[in-house]
Amino acid sequence: MLKIKTIAIEILSNLQLIWAVARYNNKAAFQGHYFGLAWEIINPLIQIALYFFVFGTIRNNNDVGVGFGNNYVYVQFLPWMLVGMSAWLFMNRATVSGSMSVQKKIGLVSKMQFPISILPAMDMAAKLTAYFVTAAIVVIIVILFGFTPTIFWLQYIYYVFAMLTFIYFLALLNSTLTIMFRDYHQILKPIMRLFFWFSGVIWRIHEMGAIPGWLTRLMDLNPFSYILSGFRYTFFSQAFFWEHWETTIFFWLLVLLIAIVASYLHLKLRAKFVDLV
Repeated sequence: MLKIKTIAIEILSNLQLIWAVARYNNKAAFQGHYFGLAWEIINPLIQIALYFFVFGTIRNNNDVGVGFGNNYVYVQFLPWMLVGMSAWLFMNRATVSGSMSVQKKIGLVSKMQFPISILPAMDMAAKLTAYFVTAAIVVIIVILFGFTPTIFWLQYIYYVFAMLTFIYFLALLNSTLTIMFRDYHQILKPIMRLFFWFSGVIWRIHEMGAIPGWLTRLMDLNPFSYILSGFRYTFFSQAFFWEHWETTIFFWLLVLLIAIVASYLHLKLRAKFVDLV
């Protein structure tokens, strides 16, 4: 736990630097492009439109069930998909690119003298602007579909916090493993594709009769599924996150385990990172 505290202190004490470098990286990435940073919004919107066209047609745009127990409602496919897809695109990009964040930016450490642990945070922060703009567009569409804001929408803050905490420590772990084993980044890509199909991003796993019940319940425990379902509960279901306390406890125990392993490996090995890159 002390190692997690050390990492947390390094992040919190360098927040200003993290945001400054993230903004600079965003501007540099699209320098010379006519639309500039707008591509950060255009690209995910094109992806969302493509998935809706393909899978909306397959499903005939049938309503999708959201909730658990007595708090169960049916939602039109488009808003249901948009809420999940916007969060997934951020998590996928932040996870995959976060695994390379230390290897690509290790040279900055020797020049600016800051802790290496903030490199994954810089990479994640660079993608937050696009996520929040996309999320704002999704919220407008959700309202246009007749879902008015309720007190349950305040849970959005909780799920964003849960998402960022999970993705940061996962990126910290992945970036350390990538330094130690170069092929890990390539292995991570197909793993994330599997999570895409089995986290309920574009279909509700429970509606797939071919999948055994025990496997469906196991899929529900993956952290990506918890976050995606949580955002959908926030906008569509009349339930708070503590009402499904089993999955909430499991999620945070898993995040704690990832944080412990990531913090330990990072602090133990980071003195060797420059030599290994």
